[in-house]
Amino acid sequence: MSFLVIPLLLLPLHTQWRTRNIPTITIVVSLFFTNLIRGVNTIVWAGSVVPKLVVWCDITTKFIIGIQVSIPAASLCITKHLESIASLRQTIETSEDRRRRKIFEICMCGVLPCIIMALHYVVQGHRFDIAEDFGCIATVYVSWPALLIVYIPPLLLGFVSFIYATLAFYWFMKRRNQFTQHLQSSNTGLSTSRYVRLMALAVTQVIVETGLGGYLIAVSLEGQPLRIWDNWADVHSNFSRIAQYPTVLLPDYFWNRLLLTWYIGPICSLDFFIFFGLGQEAMGEYGRAFTWIKTRVFRQTVKASDSVLPTWSAPHRTPRAQSADDVDMVSIDDKWDAKDEQVDAESSRISYTPTQPSQTESERPPRPNSAPPMGAMLSPDAITDDARKFSLNLPRL
Repeated sequence: MSFLVIPLLLLPLHTQWRTRNIPTITIVVSLFFTNLIRGVNTIVWAGSVVPKLVVWCDITTKFIIGIQVSIPAASLCITKHLESIASLRQTIETSEDRRRRKIFEICMCGVLPCIIMALHYVVQGHRFDIAEDFGCIATVYVSWPALLIVYIPPLLLGFVSFIYATLAFYWFMKRRNQFTQHLQSSNTGLSTSRYVRLMALAVTQVIVETGLGGYLIAVSLEGQPLRIWDNWADVHSNFSRIAQYPTVLLPDYFWNRLLLTWYIGPICSLDFFIFFGLGQEAMGEYGRAFTWIKTRVFRQTVKASDSVLPTWSAPHRTPRAQSADDVDMVSIDDKWDAKDEQVDAESSRISYTPTQPSQTESERPPRPNSAPPMGAMLSPDAITDDARKFSLNLPRL
């Protein structure tokens, strides 16, 4: 079952990586390693308690200790960010605010689990345990230091996350009418649906992790009382020992504890996939991945109707409005056409008849101020020098 949910975790990982959401990426990576480790362990130690892959066990047992803190810490970062958005204390997120938030998330999701993994050595009584069908398990010297280092931090992180989640839900219900507009104006990159999904994921993880942490404390204290952590040598005596527990020797409380912790990983993985693997962004990523495989691997041509990418069509082009220069050029052309027509009409009025004796320059009558009337018959002798000049300037037809 652990291997079956791993692909479900990896499907929405690209979407979370593209948004650079550190808490959700932390949850994905933590659940991925949890399922991978427990899937390998169940295969290697199925019906067996023989010590093998000891280096693998040394590494994976530390990882499991760190994962118990990283998931509640990621939920705390999510709920804290959602509460700051919904409370309107921060109307617009600047680049400096975003940088401080990223530093806080890196410290909580990365640095804090590493510190817990290192401090686990203080309460690690021996190397590790091997339970039949479950594989290697981290050991804890149940004492007051163990409560402070291993058991209390996940509970404390879950409690603080629950407070932030309650406040975020309160502000969301109070301003739900203007909430979409606020998300768009605050430059957070969140939509209302993504906000709700993050809230639901964080609350679910908080409930599961807090409940599991409380159950582990109760079971650990029920099976054995708190031991006295008196000195380093006593706690770490015979440290290289590997305890082996066949199924017939496991007490009922320990068996139930193993079953619960084993199924928490796949349940949380399914929970994450439901919230983020079935969203609109993830569906778009699946479509693009399918198109890439179809075109690059199977060398098939994708039809335009089958394309998941949005198509673009050129907008309808409207006739360009005439500018002032265009209007001036049109009016000039019209004037020249009218002038040509006028010249043609003037030239058509002029005809020639038999000549009469010419007159001297002094006897010549004065030039009329206006052109001869329409249809007037002029003789060559009546044409003045100005008329001849006018006729010479006429265009050739």
